[in-house]
Amino acid sequence: MKGIIFNVLEDMVVAQCGMSVWNELLEKHAPKDRVYVSAKSYAESELFSIVQDVAQRLNMPIQDVVKAFGQFLFNGLASRHTDVVDKFDDFTSLVMGIHDVIHLEVNKLYHEPSLPHINGQLLPNNQIALRYSSPRRLCFCAEGLLFGAAQHFQQKIQISHDTCMHTGADHCMLIIELQND
Repeated sequence: MKGIIFNVLEDMVVAQCGMSVWNELLEKHAPKDRVYVSAKSYAESELFSIVQDVAQRLNMPIQDVVKAFGQFLFNGLASRHTDVVDKFDDFTSLVMGIHDVIHLEVNKLYHEPSLPHINGQLLPNNQIALRYSSPRRLCFCAEGLLFGAAQHFQQKIQISHDTCMHTGADHCMLIIELQND
């Protein structure tokens, strides 16, 4: 897991709970004196342990915490890589460009980023089918990222997530409904 993900997680924890909580989480779940550098890779188990601890502290289901982190993550990544987000005119073009544009840019910026497999397909009735698969099974983070992107482009959406790797499927299927005012 790239350090930039931990950097944004730190931003979220500090904003929501304060620096002392972030320091407690690091002390409990990371090697001594850990400093996350955005381009370096770290054990994903550190991220999962920290997120699980945050869920326990907030008395929230871990899926909700991961989804909230995903939404926060979009803003953190977008603010650090405005040139990538500026390539898209709207939410739909961003979602349809995840594989061919965003992941291409991520591969240029980071060595071996271990990206999920994501493919989008436009459907009738203002819907997008997004197929997600990854050994990390961070589909709830992907949902949060989509809500963050929708907020960025001021697009109202609903997501149904009936096919999920967490219930035994080999992939997740996110059906995004674009809502008009």
